[in-house]
Amino acid sequence: MEGNKPGILVVDDEEYTRAFFKGILPPDRYRLALAKDGAEALRLWSEGGVDLVIMDIRMPVLDGMEALRRIRATDQDTMVIMISAYGDMDSVIEAMRLGANDFFTKPFASIDKILLDIRNCLERRSLMRENATLRRQVEAELTRHDLVFVSKAMERIVAMAARAAELDMPVLLLGESGTGKEVLARLIHARSPRSKAQFFAVNCGALTDTLLESTLFGYEKGAFTGAAATTPGYFEAARGGTIFLDEIGETPPAFQVKLLRVLQEGEIMRVGGTKPIRVDFRLVSATNTDLADLVARGAFRRDLYYRINVVRIEIPPLRERPEDVPVLLEHFMERVCRRNNLKPRRFSREALDVLVRQGWEGNVRELANLVERLMVSTGRGPVSVEDLPPEYREPSPCASRSGLELDYQKARDAFERAYFSRLVEAAGGDLRRASELSGLDLSTLYRKKKRVSPLDMHDRKGRLHSRE
Repeated sequence: MEGNKPGILVVDDEEYTRAFFKGILPPDRYRLALAKDGAEALRLWSEGGVDLVIMDIRMPVLDGMEALRRIRATDQDTMVIMISAYGDMDSVIEAMRLGANDFFTKPFASIDKILLDIRNCLERRSLMRENATLRRQVEAELTRHDLVFVSKAMERIVAMAARAAELDMPVLLLGESGTGKEVLARLIHARSPRSKAQFFAVNCGALTDTLLESTLFGYEKGAFTGAAATTPGYFEAARGGTIFLDEIGETPPAFQVKLLRVLQEGEIMRVGGTKPIRVDFRLVSATNTDLADLVARGAFRRDLYYRINVVRIEIPPLRERPEDVPVLLEHFMERVCRRNNLKPRRFSREALDVLVRQGWEGNVRELANLVERLMVSTGRGPVSVEDLPPEYREPSPCASRSGLELDYQKARDAFERAYFSRLVEAAGGDLRRASELSGLDLSTLYRKKKRVSPLDMHDRKGRLHSRE
């Protein structure tokens, strides 16, 4: 059964019933196929193109109940309406239990009611097909953006990003370097009403102050040495698109003032320009630093912080969602091999166990880099523990006779507990002071606070605090 019209398969051993449905289902609206028993029905159904099966329960050769069982064993999407004799409710109940979507009773009472039920079933089938297509598109979109996961944590993050995409509001992405903030920003753009316009990404920490301003605001001819022609900036060129400002916490105060005005007024002034220019873009910002702490220290404008911190999404580090490591390894392996026309390699169970227990300080970016290194430096068989770079190998969990903990994860956790306990004690329980003593970001200390037992990190009064 082929074509764009809905396909209906009527199955009944009585010629009258087949003729009845043939008479009420016009060929200009439906593609109709007829079968005399369940065996013939299964053959026609297996050829594809059947959206709805209308089938009698009691038939010779193979009855409708068994045919329904076989259909539902491999397919839950095809709509099935069973036909029963008047009063045979036990069979109807059993058919519904097996997965039938509706039922008709003989003798047929109302043609209008039958046609309405058929239309309703076909509409449900169409909606299911559309939802399945959308799911495949979303899954392909996530994979294209390297958002591959099985963890509930990332499922919540992606769901939040999908909701944020529908809202034309500033988004602030928080997370360590390498967690995929730009990947998530691109997904938000791709899922938003602005998806057909441009997406511009700028790493604010990688540009000098003047280059950052000229890149985003543009410049007039002769505004500075080398400005040979008037050049629009990203804010202007976006034209209804999305601007992604990574590491926004590293922007200088003068730039923050200008950015705030852009967000408030919706207009810019090119470098060297004299006329305001209207702009239309959606801002997505990201940082791996504690912006609230920067605000408290006067390093980041409080009013700008409130402007960009409308929708806030925190991406967890890879070590907090180790269940994602195997699927990410497989994804990056396939991507690298496809790009280089190589046959993908699998990871041995032992190698996976070792990699899942890594700390992944560089997060997903580090994992992707490891896969590329493996494809260059190792052979063609399964990736074993011996194939891993030395820094990724880990001894089997055991304790030495000297009492030294040989399980790397346990040893590292023990060291962290001892180190942070001493650090907080030396800082008098003040996390900001601990940040100054250790050189670690305050955001890192807050994360460590959550991971390490409160009994291990406390001040003399049994409290762990910061000046807030």
